[in-house]
Amino acid sequence: PTPSAAVPSVPSAPSVPTPTLNMAQLVDDDPVLGNPNAPVTIIEFSDYECPFCGRFYSDTLGQIKSQYIDTGKVKFVYRDFPLSFHVQAEPAAIAANCAGEQGKYFEYHDLIFSNGGAAGKTQTNYESWATQLGLDVQAWKTCTLDPAQRQEVQKDMADGAAAGVRGTPGFVINGQLVSGAQPFSVFQQIIEAELQ
Repeated sequence: PTPSAAVPSVPSAPSVPTPTLNMAQLVDDDPVLGNPNAPVTIIEFSDYECPFCGRFYSDTLGQIKSQYIDTGKVKFVYRDFPLSFHVQAEPAAIAANCAGEQGKYFEYHDLIFSNGGAAGKTQTNYESWATQLGLDVQAWKTCTLDPAQRQEVQKDMADGAAAGVRGTPGFVINGQLVSGAQPFSVFQQIIEAELQ
């Protein structure tokens, strides 16, 4: 099993489900990939500077996307959980959210992770990616300075912490908390059980 960025190694099985988790509330107004009415919802609480989040993106998300998201079985929701010791995690989250204001959230998300994550990046990188995606860069820049964007990221963190997320990446799958960059097989097992 792969450890989370902020917690020790975890077993490959998911932790005990927390029945009080309100999935509709946890989805909030965050970016969604896939069928909004899919029977399974995966919410990822993630940090753009976290190497384990990058590993989930490169090793696992593509398989989940091709087998479950693209087939209408899974709705995937991305929420921000920037760890305090990752200085670029919050600026990257805000940059991506502002790309989302122009309908390009996941395209921007993919650019961050496919370029090695936010570690060592600067505003110049973020602006370059906004240009690359054909965003209205001036509107995007204005958005990144809006205090409401930081508040949105902080709300994601508070909601994740309340749901039991302690490190990144953290996932809630139809009410089950799963910690760490687990292999595809762990997600597959839970998704298939939920689809029964």
